[in-house]
Amino acid sequence: MRSCCVGNSSRGVPSMQFARKTTTFWLALAGGYVLAQLALTAWAGKHGPAVSYLFGVTAPLLALAACCRNACLSAPGVVRTGWGLFAAAMLFWSGGMALSAWQDLSGHVASDTTYFSDFAYFMYGAPLLLAISSVSDRHPSRTLQWLDAVQVLLAAYLTYTAIFSVSPFDQRSIAPIPASLLVTTYNVENLVLACCASLRLLAHRRDGAQGRFYLLLSVFLWCYAACAGAYNYLTLHALAEAGPSEVLPSLPFLLLAVLAMRVQPGEEETRPPRPLTLLIDNFSPIFFTAALLGLGFVVLREHFYLAASALFVALAVHALRSATLQSRYMQSELALRAAHDKLEKLSLTDGLTGIANRRCLDQALQAEWQRAVRNQQALALLIIDIDFFKSLNDTFGHPYGDACLVQIAAALNSALPRASDLVGRFGGEEFAAILPATDRAGALAVAHKMQEAIAAAAIAHAPSRGGLVTASIGLALSDGVPTPAQLLAAADQALYRAKQNGRNRIEDSA
Repeated sequence: MRSCCVGNSSRGVPSMQFARKTTTFWLALAGGYVLAQLALTAWAGKHGPAVSYLFGVTAPLLALAACCRNACLSAPGVVRTGWGLFAAAMLFWSGGMALSAWQDLSGHVASDTTYFSDFAYFMYGAPLLLAISSVSDRHPSRTLQWLDAVQVLLAAYLTYTAIFSVSPFDQRSIAPIPASLLVTTYNVENLVLACCASLRLLAHRRDGAQGRFYLLLSVFLWCYAACAGAYNYLTLHALAEAGPSEVLPSLPFLLLAVLAMRVQPGEEETRPPRPLTLLIDNFSPIFFTAALLGLGFVVLREHFYLAASALFVALAVHALRSATLQSRYMQSELALRAAHDKLEKLSLTDGLTGIANRRCLDQALQAEWQRAVRNQQALALLIIDIDFFKSLNDTFGHPYGDACLVQIAAALNSALPRASDLVGRFGGEEFAAILPATDRAGALAVAHKMQEAIAAAAIAHAPSRGGLVTASIGLALSDGVPTPAQLLAAADQALYRAKQNGRNRIEDSA
């Protein structure tokens, strides 16, 4: 809604009114759904349970459709994955409800066998837990996502085995499970999921689409925990009436469908991760591995091979995750180092001429000055200025002046006799050359070679300025000069005399 108000507030009011009308419409449909369930269940008489199951299966399917819609509209990333996992949870729950309906209405399943519906209800929490614990990267690693999925599913499988003392697909008869234990298990699962979602919401409440997803997930899970807890309590204590209590399981899914249809998915916002977010992202995989190890030891005596497999998977997944994270860290480190080197090079290079810039020259002058003092060697500095450059720009235009600077830079660079010498653009049409361990005669030789290179380039100038571009050079040596700044000032004074004495010449500070 906020994007509709930017730049034109008059469009925001109708958009908000439309959103309210849409929400009212979906709420009205949800209310009609509840009333229809109550009315048809009461009207069906002895077929009331079948009608109630029909509505109980339809509600999570509506929520499933809304989650799939948001997954398709969301940008690739954590939010799209979250909506997909949300849809998977709705599929598990509707599957469990359908299996419960088949078991209760057909009577084909004996009471002492494993109830697949209980397994489906139990597994409904696995995708939600995975959605809550997903790493908050904009482009998360698929390998890590699959490793986390394997750990979550296996942990749910082992938890089911530890509670029911038999694996979900085992055909052996088992002792009846106390209803109070079953209710407590589901209530604890619902509360844990709701608390974990709220914790994730606390870390992402300001993160745009991701924050809205965790808000909706938290609202749904708390509503589901409350409705499921009330329904289980009423059923366990034989307080439930045939009609009204059957509506309770459908309410969270209807609320989810309404809220999900109101969401307008958009681009995920990129913000620096908070300490709480980093803590959750780093702790959740360790928690899954620890849970697998603990559950493996719990079922070790009665299900040795299953426990051994769980322990092996836990250690293997931990090793693979560590190797994957180490590989990603090394790749990130190399990419960061390459980017740093590139930025460092760009920060020390003149964008037009491709040679050293003023910052690079200042750093090099300071370093070479200290080396010259330490080794008691001479250090020569040349400042080169293009003669009548303003007139060149006025006559031929600035693009021609830029091309002239590029040619001058190449000519000066070619005149340097050693790799340790450095030439750079000092500013505007001025250049500077730093010549370590160079005496006066050597510096004068380099200066003359630079003038010859510029003359050989034959860069055209106005006839009134001699017809070709020339340069004036000021020279200074570090002998008797106490600081780099004073060396620079001496070279600048020599350049000033060269220009005063007719240009296209070399002047020595001595």
